[in-house]
Amino acid sequence: MNSFSIGAERALINGELTSASIEISHGIITKVISAPSTLAGDILLKESDGVLSPGFIDLQINGIADINFFDADKKELERALVALAQSGVTACTPSMISAPIGELVAAIEASDCGEVSPAGIARSRHLGYHIEGPFLADDFSRAHDARFFLDPIPQHLDPLLETGRVSIITLAPERARALDAIAAMREAGVIASAGHSGATFEQMVDAVAAGLSLITHLFNGMEKNNSEGIIRAASELRELTVGFIADGIHNQSEQIKWAFETLGDRLALVTDALGPMLGDQPVERDAQGKGGAYRKDGTLAGSTFTLDKVIARAVELGAPLQQALLSATRTPARLLGRADLGEIKVGALADLTFFSNSGSIRTWIGGVEVAR
Repeated sequence: MNSFSIGAERALINGELTSASIEISHGIITKVISAPSTLAGDILLKESDGVLSPGFIDLQINGIADINFFDADKKELERALVALAQSGVTACTPSMISAPIGELVAAIEASDCGEVSPAGIARSRHLGYHIEGPFLADDFSRAHDARFFLDPIPQHLDPLLETGRVSIITLAPERARALDAIAAMREAGVIASAGHSGATFEQMVDAVAAGLSLITHLFNGMEKNNSEGIIRAASELRELTVGFIADGIHNQSEQIKWAFETLGDRLALVTDALGPMLGDQPVERDAQGKGGAYRKDGTLAGSTFTLDKVIARAVELGAPLQQALLSATRTPARLLGRADLGEIKVGALADLTFFSNSGSIRTWIGGVEVAR
């Protein structure tokens, strides 16, 4: 259908949950009526626990099912993006962890299939890569291979920027030349994020002044003292958006409640999900099916949850539903500078998902329903 309408008993409109009638034409939202006197539409969504939400945006995901983004080709990445769309993720920044610079550039070139499918398939939008490393701190390597760690000097950073398809780079602000690198990223339109770092609060202040605007997976890969360093910066420096994995594995209910209460609309839920590998190393899924994935030495490497499951888990562990949905939609869209994503409003792309307590049920990308 080039033009159609949706009537939803509950929808996330202007940050609030309300009934809504929405008109869509040629992939764009053309009309939104909040709390209509009569709910009408070509498609009616009335399930009691369902919410029509903007499509979810995952800023940190390394793979899904049997696909590892680091060694995927274009067809494999397309297939992964279809699978993500089926879970309500309508846009993402596919992620790769620390590796030699040449291998990262080659992996980008081998897998990049563009923001939208060249074949016209309804799949998650590819918004550019999130390169997590290799400019990280040796003491906070966690699941990364510290042999690949480097200072972000121009000869190491520039090849990544020159691909034109990197949207986010995670680095440790305390590394040599990091402030220069952050300024260069800002100039290139790339988001600089702090992660796998022992940066002090003062170093974070300097990094924000240079252009740092994101924190990668708060509480993981950093000192956990709330009154110092990156966690203090997360709570006090309002210029920062804060990536957070609310899956009950990386963070527990106490941390989840603190993050939602303290960070408000600066919180961006991510999955840190992966397929069978993380980088070039295999991972093992926990035998009890709780969603964790681990290196052979037992180090937590990521999760196997998609973002709809993380949202459901966050709500189960105490996060307000409305805020959890905003943290997976409007907040990441604003960070990326995408006013056409992350909200149900006139002029936005018709990227929508119908979310229930068990996850996403139906999804539309550019007004086209994703096959399941």
